[in-house]
Amino acid sequence: MFIKNRIKEYEKDICSVLAHLAYHIHPKIVELIQKRNTEEYNYFKDLFNGKINVEHYLFDGSACVFPGVKRYVSGKGKKRAYNSEYEAIIDDNTFPRHIWCFLENGKTYNGPNWRDSGVGQFELAHVFTHKESEIDFEKQFFSNVIDNLRPYGDFSCACNITLLPKGTVRPTDNSETIKAAFYKRYIGLYGESPLNGRSGFDESLVPSWYRELKWNEAPLPDNWEENIKKLLAYRTQRITDLLRK
Repeated sequence: MFIKNRIKEYEKDICSVLAHLAYHIHPKIVELIQKRNTEEYNYFKDLFNGKINVEHYLFDGSACVFPGVKRYVSGKGKKRAYNSEYEAIIDDNTFPRHIWCFLENGKTYNGPNWRDSGVGQFELAHVFTHKESEIDFEKQFFSNVIDNLRPYGDFSCACNITLLPKGTVRPTDNSETIKAAFYKRYIGLYGESPLNGRSGFDESLVPSWYRELKWNEAPLPDNWEENIKKLLAYRTQRITDLLRK
């Protein structure tokens, strides 16, 4: 070829910038969500009976905010509704956006709230996959991945939804080295318990320059606990309403 892909020469520089730009959910928020998920496990198990496999969302250590919700498939099905053919409520990125909106101002996601609050300057980046088709890629990073893993809960897992300024997300999608750095950051913040069926992260695959990165501090607003409790009350009511229609 007369042109050369030089991305590998600049992965450290790119990741250094992304580390300064990325916002992760604070571990204290994750702990509150995990606690509530344990308390409400039986409620959702009964609600999902015969419709959704609760274990795909509310396993031990789960920080899934909207159990029963997964990403729609190729634009098919009815969004923000229960679809029996997918055994789930399907969605684009509306449900994950609720998390950051509630953290910002205690309100649900909608276009004006997302835009006017300033959060609209950012876009969502999922660290680990929420799709079965991408699990094989992740297997190289873990010594143990359970058979037939269904990572649907990662779609709205609080640990898994970072914010990056618009236009900066693609490197986290396309560079294995940058992915490894973000995997390491996730596990450093939250451990492996929120990762359904993935354990034994292989540190040797993390780039040697990882220790030089300076990551954004995870934000913890003064009213975070009140707003996250509002979020969790909203999620339970919303999922209940969608399943009982």
